[in-house]
Amino acid sequence: MSRTLAQPDVALPGREVGRRASALESVLERFDAVTVLTVMVILLVAIPSYLTVKAVGAAGTPANLVGMLGLLWWANARLVPSLEVGRGFQPIRLGLAAFAASLLASYAAAFSGATLLGLESRAADRGILKLIAWSGMALLAADAITSRERLGQLLRRIVIAGVFLSGLGILQFATGFDVRPWINIPGLSTDASFDLIGQRAAFRRVGGTAMHPIEFGVVLALILPIALHYAFNPKPGTKLYRWIAVAVILVGIPMSLSRSAILGLFASFLVLFVTWPGGRRLQALIVAPVFAVAMRFAVPGLLGTIRNLFGTITADSSFQTRTDDYAAVGPLIAKHPWLGRGFGTYLPELYRFVDNQYLLSVVETGFVGLALLLFLLLVGIGTARGARRRSPDPLTRDLAQSLAASVMVALVSFVTFDALSFPMVSAFTFLILGCAGALWRLSVQEQRQARSARSV
Repeated sequence: MSRTLAQPDVALPGREVGRRASALESVLERFDAVTVLTVMVILLVAIPSYLTVKAVGAAGTPANLVGMLGLLWWANARLVPSLEVGRGFQPIRLGLAAFAASLLASYAAAFSGATLLGLESRAADRGILKLIAWSGMALLAADAITSRERLGQLLRRIVIAGVFLSGLGILQFATGFDVRPWINIPGLSTDASFDLIGQRAAFRRVGGTAMHPIEFGVVLALILPIALHYAFNPKPGTKLYRWIAVAVILVGIPMSLSRSAILGLFASFLVLFVTWPGGRRLQALIVAPVFAVAMRFAVPGLLGTIRNLFGTITADSSFQTRTDDYAAVGPLIAKHPWLGRGFGTYLPELYRFVDNQYLLSVVETGFVGLALLLFLLLVGIGTARGARRRSPDPLTRDLAQSLAASVMVALVSFVTFDALSFPMVSAFTFLILGCAGALWRLSVQEQRQARSARSV
């Protein structure tokens, strides 16, 4: 009678190496453009916007540094044909190239005139670094997101970031406690002091981790349409969480006490409302007054204060300052009407604040720069709408309209503050432009695949 002895389970060296290699490949497969952009989103909301790498200056926020690396990644990936990076026509790439060309032209014109002060020339250099970061964010999203699933994961993470940002603002509004002064990160510093929690009327005016309450409110308004998409189209078991996310973001917007945020909110609502089905429109018309009543009971006087911001706008000092901007910058525009005096060179500490991005763009990049900034934003809206037209899938169509509404927030709110001077709102704007480009590209691919299947 023979017996078979059990052999100990000892892995052979070659087999162990194979398992480790397989695990490494699995990790690398997950480390894609969405991973990089997720890190950037986390850095945007987790680290206060005024903390930068001192050697780089105002352009050296951690999120911007990731954006710069993103552009390097995108450029190198396009050199490798086997990598899944978009190489065909891409509207966002075209709009971004035109916008970048205007900034580079203004930069060249500024230095060819040799009239810049030392502070201004360094600011012009920082402007180019910002452009590199924004380009990396937009292009990595537009060309390197490989599937609808991965795009959806990134957008849901953006919503989570919005919930975190809004939740922090709500905490600041309710208690006055601001966590930002307690955030000290080695290697990051600020050269300026900020009033981290302001005051308007009888209320605290909060900013989360943003540089200013206006930036805080506009970023939340940018994210809200995306949150609404996932709330109206939840995966099984997530409906409650999706609507809680919408509620938290929506509550945070009025706590910024910002006209820019409210204008952006209404603009996005109009873009969404015209394409919503009848049942959803009815829900919105019922929920909106209920939300207003709930806010009135929860924070008495807040909505009335916001209403007064618009009702007494002509007597408001901030409005008068904005109207005075036109006369103040007129001589500078007349001196450099086409290409401007150089992107980033109009420094408030030397001149004055200009709370209008379009007017500031005329000053810094001329009428050419203004036209191409508007072109970029309109291309973003058109790209999202193009994805909607191409796709027969109701979820894709709804997401495309939500991205168009997000870009519309930027288009409208740029009228009332110098948005590209603020790192968080500018980064989210370019990221959402890139997401619109990704959805358009993926919709075109799906359309081609459907045609090929029908022709077989």
